[in-house]
Amino acid sequence: MRRHQTNGFVVNQGRSERGAVAIGVPVHAPDGEVVAGLSVSMPSARYEKERLPALVGTLRTVADALERDLTR
Repeated sequence: MRRHQTNGFVVNQGRSERGAVAIGVPVHAPDGEVVAGLSVSMPSARYEKERLPALVGTLRTVADALERDLTR
């Protein structure tokens, strides 16, 4: 698993499931604790490394919305 904790995401490329790629971001509670994770997975044949920033951005947008809902 390749970790990008300083960037706020992780990439698992074939480590948990051969032939699959998963990209994940944390979801934080108002106190900063990680309470969930949000991920997308795909066959490794469909993974294009160049799309990583866009995929992480989309996941982060959804995770941010979930975090806002947790503060209500």
